[in-house]
Amino acid sequence: MIKKFDYEIIYEYLKNHIKNDLNPNEKIPSENKLCTMFNLTRTTVRQGICKLKNEGLIFSKQGSGYFVVDEKIEYRLSENTIFSKEILKLGKTPKIKILDIQTIDPDDFIVKKMGIAKNQSILKITLIRIVDEIPILLGYSYLNTTLTPNIDLKIVTTTSFTKTFEEYELVPMRNHSELEIIPSDEKSMQLLQIQNNLPLIKIASTSIDKKSGEIIEYVESYFRSDMVKISIDFNQSKEVTV
Repeated sequence: MIKKFDYEIIYEYLKNHIKNDLNPNEKIPSENKLCTMFNLTRTTVRQGICKLKNEGLIFSKQGSGYFVVDEKIEYRLSENTIFSKEILKLGKTPKIKILDIQTIDPDDFIVKKMGIAKNQSILKITLIRIVDEIPILLGYSYLNTTLTPNIDLKIVTTTSFTKTFEEYELVPMRNHSELEIIPSDEKSMQLLQIQNNLPLIKIASTSIDKKSGEIIEYVESYFRSDMVKISIDFNQSKEVTV
């Protein structure tokens, strides 16, 4: 008979507890309680919890502990899907929290991504996407203000960037995206209320105006990997907007 590692005892106990006793978004027992229940070290308990997190069964809230995952939110990486509409289809409530808006002189990287002149100022927006009061996405949006003058006055109350772009008679369409998995840093952990260096899914994209072909926006989105899954639609033309 193969002897189990101590952390596997924690893992199997919690997995069964989640399956049989707990509901989505319900809190699992704390690390302290598990240490006492099984007479194990905090390091061992964390190993068991980490395995559950890696399997997508639990998610963290900074300062509050771990909770049972509901169905992961699907983010469809294509041309015409509007993220807020997808959230509403799931029966969930999307919100945007604007953290900062500033006019900046872009560096060479942003100039190249947006295809603009070096001396052209742009708008940088830092925001959090929230679903059912849980932050799931940290975003940095760089906007071409020659196409969207005074958008900073409108964006502070918006629930959809797409709807705001439409006020300028723009038809946004995502034309390029890059995806990578990166470690979370101290800032993202704090803003997204996550613990223990949860990996983030980074999607960097440019969106153009479908009519003119001009670049409206370059955006970097950092998703919580414990709450979001990415799907890529090859058969339909749907725009993803965040």
